[in-house]
This record gives sequence, C-alpha cells and structure tokens, in this order.
Amino acid sequence: MSAFEIKTEIALSEINKITISVDKQNEKDKYAYYIYKNDKIIEKISYTSNNVNVYWVTEPGEYKVKVFVKNQQGEKNSAFTEPIDFEGLKPIICSAQENESSFRWLKNIIIIFREIWQNRMRMIRLSLYDYSLANKDSYLGRLWSILNPLIQIGTYWFVFGIGIRNNKPVGNHPFLPWMLCGLIAWFFFSYSITHGASSIYSKSGTALKLKYPVSTIPMGSILVGFYNHLVVLCILVIMLFFFGYYPNLYWLNLLYYFLYEFVFLTGFAMITSVLTMIARDFQKLLSSLIRLWFYLTPILWNMDNLPNFVQFILRLNPALYIVTGFRDSLIYKNMFFIHTNKILFFWTLNVILIVIGCNLQMKFRNRFIDML
Repeated sequence: MSAFEIKTEIALSEINKITISVDKQNEKDKYAYYIYKNDKIIEKISYTSNNVNVYWVTEPGEYKVKVFVKNQQGEKNSAFTEPIDFEGLKPIICSAQENESSFRWLKNIIIIFREIWQNRMRMIRLSLYDYSLANKDSYLGRLWSILNPLIQIGTYWFVFGIGIRNNKPVGNHPFLPWMLCGLIAWFFFSYSITHGASSIYSKSGTALKLKYPVSTIPMGSILVGFYNHLVVLCILVIMLFFFGYYPNLYWLNLLYYFLYEFVFLTGFAMITSVLTMIARDFQKLLSSLIRLWFYLTPILWNMDNLPNFVQFILRLNPALYIVTGFRDSLIYKNMFFIHTNKILFFWTLNVILIVIGCNLQMKFRNRFIDML
C-alpha cells in the first residue's frame, strides 16, 4: 500500500473548542479522528467525509489528534497533529456594561445556533442511533413504528368516527382522512413535546460528563420524532389515495408547516428541557397537560358549532395551526400564505420561544451537572 502525505492543523478557539482540519486532496477521501489526552485515547470518531472536526474539552492536559485518511482506492494513512496544551476552563468575568447590554440575549442566540450548526453531523448521527435503538429489543422491531400509530388510529376512528359520529362526513369530506390529517400531525407534535422536555435529563449521565454540546440534545430528540413521522406519513398518503385525494401543488405547503413545527418545537424543547432539569415534577405535569392539550385541539371533533369567541381562543393554539395546515394542504386546497394574520402571530410566538429557550440554555448549562 502506497503512502500519501497528510497535512493537519489543530487550534484552540473560543474557550474550550479544539478544531482539527486536514488538507483535502480529493473530494471522496474519508477521515477518522482519535483524540488523545496525555497520550491516552479518550474518543474515537469513525470515518466521515468531513475534513474538519470539532472537539470540546474541559479538563487540563496535553491534547493531540491522530488523523486517519482513506482515499478512493482504499489506501489508508495516518498522521498526528501537533500537541496542544489546555489549561482548563476559566471563569468568565463579564463587565457590568456587558451584563447590562441589551444585546446580550442576541449573543446567546447566536452562540446556541452556532453550536448546533457546528455539531449538526454529530447530532444527526446520534438521533439516527437513538431511532434505531428505540425498538431494538422487541421481536417486531421497527414495525412498531407503524403498528403503534395504526392501533391508535383504529381506536380513535372507532370511538369518535363510528361510535359518536356514526361515520358522518365533515362537510364534504369523509371523517377518516379528515381525522388522519390532524391526528398524524399531532403524533409528531406530542412526541416532540414530551421527549424534548426530558431530552437533556435522559442523556445527562453521558452527555454532561463528556461535555457534549447540550444545546443539540433537544433538537436531536425532535429529529428522532421526525423519522417516525416520515414513516407514519406513508400511512396517511396511502389512505388519502384510497379516498381519492391525490398529490397536487397544495401538498408543497407541508414544507412550510414542517419548518414552522421544527422551529416551534425546538424553542419549546429548549425551555422545557431546562425546566425539567430544575424540577423533575415538571415532566409529570407536562405529560398530564399534553393529554388536555390533545382534547382541546379540534383533531377528533369539529369546532364550527362553537361560539365565535371560543373559536377565536382555540385558534391561538399552535397545535391547531399545524393541524389546520395539514388539512388545508391535503384536503381543503388552501395555500398557507392566505392566512397572513396567523403567520404573523405564530412566527412571533416562535421568535419569543427561541429567545427564551436560548437564554435559559446559556444561563443554566453550566449548572446541569449539579442538578442531577
């Protein structure tokens, strides 16, 4: 096997971030990284297409990285970076003016989202691992991703569609596809709410000790729910075909509602994950409230007969905005931008949640280890 030259660079940037970069010779080269602390391996990062990697350190010591490069022909070579000394985390001393700065909240948002972006591949890999691990020990495995929602759909359809409504349509549309559009949107929403709130606490045993970027954990839990959501969407599409609803331009609205939902759930999970770390009872309270939230959202029932002021209050519900969006896209054929007042209100709500969530994360992140 022929050897080839590897040029590496290592740098300590920000407070405790080591950046390792390798000169890319070919677009198809793969890179692996072994992190050493005081000549002992502390982490291995398997082959990836990224020629730049980031590692967060907290303990003092001499750090270096052994980089492995595999080219298109399968030839491998390795090289060590120069060692770099890290003196340990230092207390951050802020001036009174900085603490009083009206732009501090904006800086916190930039720090959190920059951290998420820089660690996006690690976050995606971890979420895929969590998704594959979910039903690993069961006989049916990933089939439960389909069986579980099918059982719930059948139960709600029998009780509300057959038992209560006698299978009467909603307007000019059959009850089952009308219900499915709202129910499947709710499955992703409720999963992300509950798992997002417990995300940091559930991974605290490993993530906090390894100094994993905590800000990525809530969004990672939402990604796991989204993988399940994509599977369940196949059920919805099949059912829509059966009832004569076929793809059209309005289905592209779902891209907008997915974006809205991701931003909302990320901001909400950032807040609730911190509150769960502060008080474990919050998770139990949220689990109870999510059931109330479900029945207050017109997913299984139609609110057209309610008084106007009650309808106005219910329409302030972000879950209903998503449910209505799914029905507008797949059944009623309405474009999302016709509801300008709703867009303004619900995206303002998103901005508020993101601002609060990012600032809570920055305020409490260094105290999480003491809250266990």
